[in-house]
Amino acid sequence: MTRHHLPGLVAALFVTILAVILAQFIPLVGVAPLTLVLGMILGNTLLRSPQLNLGTKLAERRFLEYAIILLAFTMDTKNFSQTGIPSVAFVSFVFILSLGVSYKLAQRLGFSQDASILLAGGTAICGSSAIGALAPMTKVSEQEKGTAIVLVNLLGTLLMFLFPLAAVLLHFQELQQAALIGGTLQSVGQVAAAATLLSPAVLPLAMLFKLTRILYLVPVLFFLEFWKKEKEAGAVKKACLLKKVPYYLYGFILASLLNTLLELPEALTSNLQSLMTWLEWLALAAIGLRLDLRTFMKNAPIYGSYILVIGLVQLMLALVGIWIFEL
Repeated sequence: MTRHHLPGLVAALFVTILAVILAQFIPLVGVAPLTLVLGMILGNTLLRSPQLNLGTKLAERRFLEYAIILLAFTMDTKNFSQTGIPSVAFVSFVFILSLGVSYKLAQRLGFSQDASILLAGGTAICGSSAIGALAPMTKVSEQEKGTAIVLVNLLGTLLMFLFPLAAVLLHFQELQQAALIGGTLQSVGQVAAAATLLSPAVLPLAMLFKLTRILYLVPVLFFLEFWKKEKEAGAVKKACLLKKVPYYLYGFILASLLNTLLELPEALTSNLQSLMTWLEWLALAAIGLRLDLRTFMKNAPIYGSYILVIGLVQLMLALVGIWIFEL
């Protein structure tokens, strides 16, 4: 990092702090969506300057990658056994079908293959973190990556309010409420907010469903790397595949093992989780600052169609999964 990165980094920090302050007045929305929206607004008005590009590009890419590694410390893997086989089967069912439907729908709506991969991963796994992990393995443009992150965050924010309402109207029990929330919503923050709207007892159960989904990030990344190399140059040797896997995936796996095998001090894991949150917020601010809002608005009907259809699909998949696996 050089002094030329500082203007962009300072701008991302300014947007993030502004979002944190604003979130005090509208806590249900959360800092992450506000950071993204404020970045988009200011990046296309007051903070629109080429001098910010180096810093915002660094924050967008590296901070998300570091946040992915630290994401492992949010996972209470010792309690995964509480979910039980039906719950794991439910998560797998919703994940696989959400991934496939999201990918196919995005392509039908005119997104590129790589952008469709980002949308599918972000929708089915863990929102911005999944998109940040998948993006370096694709050839998406910065605009496509930013658009995918905006759409997935808008989708999750909308469902964060609608799915708790649906759970109440359907008279779901706590486990069913947790499955609906944790098995569908995109980010950890959205799951926490939606579960809190229902009941404090739903929150830990919903987080278990959500964190089980996050584990699918590892096989998806390995599969994408293998599929990409197969497509480009035929069969790939295992050694070559492992050599090309991005560093943050190894970091995520190592951090997961440390979090599982060692009794890390609560203060340490809490600080690491806070650092992850701030890194993600800064990355989202940078993405918003770099997004061309005029280009985004030209395709608003297509983007709205994606959000509407995927939201309905995820609801139906969750309802069918709850019924099939008798949650």
